[in-house]
Amino acid sequence: MIPDEDRGPKWLQGYGEIAANIGRMEEFAANLRDDLIKNYLPHLEYIDADVSVELSPVDVQFRELLSFLTHHRESLVNTTDLVHFYTNETNRFSVAAKKISDNYGEVDAFTAARVKDVEAALGLKRTGGTPRDSTGSPTTSSEVV
Repeated sequence: MIPDEDRGPKWLQGYGEIAANIGRMEEFAANLRDDLIKNYLPHLEYIDADVSVELSPVDVQFRELLSFLTHHRESLVNTTDLVHFYTNETNRFSVAAKKISDNYGEVDAFTAARVKDVEAALGLKRTGGTPRDSTGSPTTSSEVV
């Protein structure tokens, strides 16, 4: 039993374990990247072609048309920026999900290995029993170093 002073603040107590399905996270990252490549990127060339059309110059005396074209150009630039931002950030999100799953898997395996090492060093059974010596007899706390 862990003493209350070693449990941390009360408001952090009572939370359950966080379970992460690493295989599903890797699958999510791969599917997100595949969807971006197959279903989004092919349409970018059409968007780029549409927004890069050069319009003929406008007489500055026609202020309403000049104002409209100025705002239209700003909208085109903003839309293009957002479309490419979405591409870049979606790709970064899929890379992050893959990296998290890789790192979490390594940490989880390392933690499990370390727990096994500690249990073996203390002579604990895998079921969480008491420390035992090489003969299998329980040891006293003074014998465990």
